[in-house]
Amino acid sequence: MTNLTPPRQDRDSVTASLDAGWQLPAAMYSDPDTFEAEKELIFSKAWQYVGPERDLTEPGAYLTAQLGDLPVVVVRDRDGALHGHVNVCRHRLHPVAEGSGCRQLFQCRYHGWTYTHDGSLRSAPGLQNEDAFDRQTLGLRPVQVDTFHGFVFANPDIEAAPLHEFLAGAHEVIDELNFDFADWEFSGTYTYDIPANWKLFTENALECYHCPLVHQDTYATVFDTTTKNYLCTEFENVAVQVAAPTAVTERLAERAELDGFRLLYLWPVTFLSVDDFIGIIARTIPTGSHGSRFVVDTFVKPGTDPKVLGQWLDVYDRTFDEDKTVVAAQQGGYDSGAVPQGRLMTNCESTIAMFQRRTWQAMAATHTTVRQHPDAPASPPVLRRSLWEADLVVEAVETEADGVVSLTLTPPAGVTLPAWEPGAHIDLCLSDTLTRQYSLCGDPHDQNSWQVAVLREPRSRGGSAHVHDHIAAGASIRVRGPRNHFRMPDAESYVFVAGGIGITPILPMIENAERRAKPWKLLYGGRTRSSMAFLSHLERHGDKVLVSPQDTDGLLDLEAFLGSADPGTTVLACGPAPLLDALAAACSAVDLTLRTERFSAPTQHDEIDTAFDVVLARTGDILHVPENRPILDVVLEHGVPVLSSCREGLCGTCETPVLDGRPEHRDTVLTDDERERGDTMMICVSRCTSDRLVLDL
Repeated sequence: MTNLTPPRQDRDSVTASLDAGWQLPAAMYSDPDTFEAEKELIFSKAWQYVGPERDLTEPGAYLTAQLGDLPVVVVRDRDGALHGHVNVCRHRLHPVAEGSGCRQLFQCRYHGWTYTHDGSLRSAPGLQNEDAFDRQTLGLRPVQVDTFHGFVFANPDIEAAPLHEFLAGAHEVIDELNFDFADWEFSGTYTYDIPANWKLFTENALECYHCPLVHQDTYATVFDTTTKNYLCTEFENVAVQVAAPTAVTERLAERAELDGFRLLYLWPVTFLSVDDFIGIIARTIPTGSHGSRFVVDTFVKPGTDPKVLGQWLDVYDRTFDEDKTVVAAQQGGYDSGAVPQGRLMTNCESTIAMFQRRTWQAMAATHTTVRQHPDAPASPPVLRRSLWEADLVVEAVETEADGVVSLTLTPPAGVTLPAWEPGAHIDLCLSDTLTRQYSLCGDPHDQNSWQVAVLREPRSRGGSAHVHDHIAAGASIRVRGPRNHFRMPDAESYVFVAGGIGITPILPMIENAERRAKPWKLLYGGRTRSSMAFLSHLERHGDKVLVSPQDTDGLLDLEAFLGSADPGTTVLACGPAPLLDALAAACSAVDLTLRTERFSAPTQHDEIDTAFDVVLARTGDILHVPENRPILDVVLEHGVPVLSSCREGLCGTCETPVLDGRPEHRDTVLTDDERERGDTMMICVSRCTSDRLVLDL
């Protein structure tokens, strides 16, 4: 292997920067030579999960696994001892065992070389004709094996410290939190192929700083993910994390005083977690410098209600899919080289700091690859927020109703579309000066095509007219996104209300509710029946859907429709402003939670525009915002490349973190809680109630 030894001062510089709260050099997450070094310096010397010990009870029972890229086999011999071997025949390097099962001998299927449970070479066809052949030296290469709470671990380094020493210092905490779920009912193995470096996915699983945003409708609904209540404890090779259950979890369990969520992490890639319903043991398997695989074994607590189990498995599955999407996008940032070394939030990412210190300790012991920017610890460069963007082909244009067409968009060969959730929208860049947002209305699980529907607006500002008059099958459109400011929360049941083309974000929400067996109903209004899109698509749902055209039925009877809603119901609605205003009043009267997406910004009545200053935190520049100009225009004139689109506070493209000051929110994107926090704002319309704002720009 290539000698990758860095100068001593480079090793010391990275070590010092880690101690100061900086991350590992970004190049270590994309460089092929670094990945090759990791295979030798980490995965060939680390304890890693193989499988449940209960699968190895009988003499001859065996399991195979991958430790990094090293194939191994673990077997129970006739005397009850466990043996671990490299799963490679000493002849032509074919595996001697596949999958799992029970064998009294291992025989290579390629040429018939046969090995005993302890790895000794027993026989080989033609052996009697070989003169210079020492059978005693040609046994299977050994690996170290140990067990922990009913699970089998292996380490390719036979001289490494045993597993109980590896866990030194953490035994008392581990025993107190009770990770004994190996005897629960096995529920299946889930595999997630991750288009990102193994370290990115491992780090993602080690912090909950991202959970309130990325997992706001999944993991964060069932466990308390706030920084003060998500408790982390780190040791040299081990980390423990604990989170309390939320009211949603207590309702599912139909009791309080639950144990909540406990996570045990064993460096470098093994995770054990357990809650009141499910136990999980998982590992990240590196597949290349830009790829990894997350393999999850699940176990169900005896007596768990099957309905609860289905909901719980769905929460974890969607959480892991969300993590997959996030780190896939994150990989692009590391590949770009724009930020040589990122910064950690040490108060809520302490386990990542532990992981990176331990990883660097292994890598720097002898050699590694580091292309570290010399100024990274002192002055990290600015990385502007960006979205996935590509030219998509219009595969089909179809008429869905009077004045409504749908576009089916597909990517170039070899390109997979980003994952999305119900409520998401994308930008169609129709020309250099014309960009419009449209809700995705197809199947969120289809990463080969996207579908949007566009209403021809009589008072079009150019977007809908352009789509109807100039877009045909075969055309190419620049597409950006997806973004989601209309997320579907977890709820006991749902009421959907759609007005006209507002049906588009509701369609995937309905399918999501159906898939999760959640009660729901839809009230769908429009000017005329012929103007209402996707009616044939909705027919299969029968009386769950109430279609009410205005020309025959009058205005929607919201009070009557909402009157039968059960407690815990969430109302999700999209449509014109008069409908949403009336719906807000109706929901308030019956105490129902309402989430909406608007076609246009509400009219501002009492706001008074005043001048103020904006501080750009990343450069220290101070910009004056006059009373007659938006923040966005002033920032763009200063040369800061902020993404924007609607300029009405509708799409969320220009959302910017607020570090200090009091925003005056005038958008339709943020929730009341988000407005109250005041830590983000849409700078295209919102302003300031203090003398100045400090923005993360």
